[in-house]
Amino acid sequence: MVPSTCQLTVLPDGQTGEVRTGATVRDALAQLGVDVIAPCGGEGTCGKCRVQATGDLAPPTREEVALFTSAQLASGLRLACQAQIQGRVEVTVPASSRPAAMRIVLEGTARDVPVAPAVTKKAVSMPPQTLAEPYARVEHLRRCGELDPHLHAGLGLLQRLPAIFDAAGGQVTAVMRDQVLLDVEPGDTSGQCLGVALDLGTTTVVASLVDLNSGRELAHAATVNQQVRFGHDVVARINATLEAGDGLARVRDAARQSLAQVVAEVVAKAGVAASDVYEAVLVGNATMLHLALGISPASLGHLPYIATVGDPVVAPAAELGLALHPAACLYALPNIAGFVGADTVGAILAAGLDEDDGRVRVLADIGTNCEIALRLGPRLLVTSTPAGPAFEGARIACGMYAAPGAIEKVRIEGQVRCRTIAGEPARGLCGSGLVDATAELLRLGIVDMTGRLVDTDELDSALPAAVSERLVARDDGNAFHLTPPGAGQPVFLSQRDVRELQLAKAAIRTGIDLLLEHAGVRPEAVDELCLAGGFGSYIDKTHAMRLGLIPTLPSDRLSYIGNGALVGARLALVSGAMRQRGNQVARQAEHLQLAHTPDFQQRFSEAMLFE
Repeated sequence: MVPSTCQLTVLPDGQTGEVRTGATVRDALAQLGVDVIAPCGGEGTCGKCRVQATGDLAPPTREEVALFTSAQLASGLRLACQAQIQGRVEVTVPASSRPAAMRIVLEGTARDVPVAPAVTKKAVSMPPQTLAEPYARVEHLRRCGELDPHLHAGLGLLQRLPAIFDAAGGQVTAVMRDQVLLDVEPGDTSGQCLGVALDLGTTTVVASLVDLNSGRELAHAATVNQQVRFGHDVVARINATLEAGDGLARVRDAARQSLAQVVAEVVAKAGVAASDVYEAVLVGNATMLHLALGISPASLGHLPYIATVGDPVVAPAAELGLALHPAACLYALPNIAGFVGADTVGAILAAGLDEDDGRVRVLADIGTNCEIALRLGPRLLVTSTPAGPAFEGARIACGMYAAPGAIEKVRIEGQVRCRTIAGEPARGLCGSGLVDATAELLRLGIVDMTGRLVDTDELDSALPAAVSERLVARDDGNAFHLTPPGAGQPVFLSQRDVRELQLAKAAIRTGIDLLLEHAGVRPEAVDELCLAGGFGSYIDKTHAMRLGLIPTLPSDRLSYIGNGALVGARLALVSGAMRQRGNQVARQAEHLQLAHTPDFQQRFSEAMLFE
């Protein structure tokens, strides 16, 4: 009889634990709290979850046989998402297969709005009551503080009020949200009223702690979304929820744990108690919001891509696992339609596209999913397009997150010059480096307009040897080495990498072009193109235009707004008027479903070409 559990030892961690027989190494590692990157969601196609494994394992799968040589398999090289545990196993997980500390965009362009948050505090002096004032103590609080006569308290607070009033010595602070009395605190605590803005991205999660009295940010924190273990794109996450048993719960809990982590970090950085945070505002794409709220996103996974949730959602923060004030609420901004979610609403607020300023303005929030908005007079048009995870390093041979050691800038002038994040030795290529490298090779004729890496005999004879010698032939096609041959870990751009970039850039450019055409606007008539998101904040605009990723415009018409989604969440946190604006945006925006555009496939194919 086969035992139901096996022993797994993880190196170099030194962890040992019992795991389920038949589980993949990836799932078994997750059970022990060890994450490996798996951009393909466990399909065995990206090759990023490589581990060295010895012991009782099932034979290599078809995907592993296609990826590794027989010698590599014999040495114990396996894919964590494919190799199944049959008995005692020892696994070494290299740093290259583990999530790295990413560079995450935390800031964004500020927008000044009057501070008028939903949660407010007011200090109240309460002299002792007399026989002439026989009304209840809550009524006494309302009268002394000249508070809303409809202000009321829940049972939990009412049960605590006698002790609070008796200990307060006549001075208390009322904490209010609309007509609800959230708490009564002894003394005057009105100077500290805190809220937290949360951006649950497909890849990253960011928190911003805000002083609700002034609207000033006190601290921020960020982490990688723990859902990456289920795949790097929303389709993989949706598919993971459909797995038998607790699929939805597992993906939901990963999102909530990520949110709880950044909340704990941000209050620790600010040196405040989590119980002093009275409200949270959450943004994210439609899939992320559904998952955080524990709602199945299955209907988003197939035509016609319908969300269950569209309106703003208000729920106790504790129900989402957030350790804030016991009465704290979470407010989720509304979704617009399909995959155009609350993060787009936030970015629209941040960029000011909720208002008509007389200009033609386009917002492109570039990430795994690219959302695009167009302000044209009284009209606001939106669409989304699946750019895929190439800009996050997935499906790129040497691709990686924007983490220390990732090549982020490439310039070729006589020789190849690469800049890495944090100045560390090159160990991979992130999204901005992918765009730079391809654009430079296109300029030099090493990549042609079809995206083909040319053969060495086609190179311009005027190219310096220091450049031309970097182009090499491989079994899977030509490749261009960004690091010198023999200089440590090789980092190169392969033919397949260029094709992946073409697919991503074609999706984005087709979305922009079709949205403009739908509105009857020519690209040159755009007065401002705002780029948002982590990738959008770091790409070289000249290179992006050279590749045709974005329309060719004068440089002064391009702007970067950083993490627009998070800025929008902060605006909604400090301003009730901005929440109303967000609701109006969600109701009034015209949604263009690209899949219904008759010539979408033809336009997409045309956009694959480089300009």
